[in-house]
Amino acid sequence: RRCVPCLLLRAGAALASTWVMQPQGGFAFRAVVEGEPFVAEFRRFEVIPAIDRAAMPVGFDVTVDLAAIDSGDRDRDREMASPEWFDLAEHPAARFRSTTVTPLGDGAYVVAGDLTIKGAARRIEIPFDWQSSGSSAVMRGGVDLDRRWFGVGPDDDSSVGATVSVSFDLRWERQ
Repeated sequence: RRCVPCLLLRAGAALASTWVMQPQGGFAFRAVVEGEPFVAEFRRFEVIPAIDRAAMPVGFDVTVDLAAIDSGDRDRDREMASPEWFDLAEHPAARFRSTTVTPLGDGAYVVAGDLTIKGAARRIEIPFDWQSSGSSAVMRGGVDLDRRWFGVGPDDDSSVGATVSVSFDLRWERQ
């Protein structure tokens, strides 16, 4: 992770400050192989939020370095780099670009956009909670994905579960 400036996307908004991603939190996913669940974390990612003057989210641009995966099992991590799985030689990153953020009330939102993994794109909606104090912001949420939408892993789900649960806990400070 690295510090990134916040982009203000609303028409007429002026860049008033810089938002710096904090090291707490992260991206993880839960999957099941041979009936055994495991959790893996992505150690490198970049989330560039678009935040309006009221410190509310209006968009996100996310890049996840798929080579920076840590499942606690080196053999499994090496296997996920192979062409059947993430195919890191051809597709080293996953990318999500949002097109819409819809407030639901009480700090709850849904972001819609295109997720691209292994060259396959799919429009998804991700529910999340957003808390901001004006000088800091916290975003927590997650979504269930079918790994087969992106050609990740075997076509059937007899040995590897199709559902992958992605979760995130992200924090920024205004500088």
